[in-house]
Amino acid sequence: MKKATLSLIIYFVGLAVLRAQTREIIRIKAGEDAASSFSSHGFYRFPHFKDGIVVFKNGSQTMARFNYHMLNEEVQFISLNGDTLAIADPFLIKHLTIDTSLFYYSEGYLEVIVDGELLKLARKLRLNTKWEKIGAYGQASPSGSIRTPNKLILGNTGKDLSINQDILIQKEFTYFWLDKYSTVLKANKANLLKLLPPDQQLTVEDYLKKNKIDFNKETDLKKIHQYSLGTRL
Repeated sequence: MKKATLSLIIYFVGLAVLRAQTREIIRIKAGEDAASSFSSHGFYRFPHFKDGIVVFKNGSQTMARFNYHMLNEEVQFISLNGDTLAIADPFLIKHLTIDTSLFYYSEGYLEVIVDGELLKLARKLRLNTKWEKIGAYGQASPSGSIRTPNKLILGNTGKDLSINQDILIQKEFTYFWLDKYSTVLKANKANLLKLLPPDQQLTVEDYLKKNKIDFNKETDLKKIHQYSLGTRL
């Protein structure tokens, strides 16, 4: 009886952990081109390079055509010579826009998904990769994992997959709040209340007691963001 109870506890805890994670896994078969199999525009965030502006912390600005390479976690741009280059020191960036999308940098690029003058919601995307050897009878056999291997796969260049390996690419999203001073905090309840004026904290806290909000779920984060803005921060 105790063993059965323990098994049930482990089962439900496992389910809770899975719900708390934002996962989307893409399998690329051995021999397929990784970039084109991942999406129609490879590992780039946008189908093509778009006009944008980088605003640096020293007040200077640069205009160019940009795109975000999700696997390498870097913003690339087209130089005057037509070369594709990456921003060398993103720590100097205050923020940048690519077309209508707004990005900040804090230990990785954050894309703002809900904008607000006093409170922004942003997400960070990372691509985790796992290689699987193809064993007997064509069955996949896990052979280890690699965490965001920079410049491992760039379009049709870089390391080619061997014919006996599949690759699993897992999209991992984490979410953050940004205040009017561009302070970046993990998107959770405690940090949300920390960013609110004292007279609004009780209102939002009361809302959270009456409404189930999953701070690992993008739709729920957008919902609490909208309510927080409605309280006139």
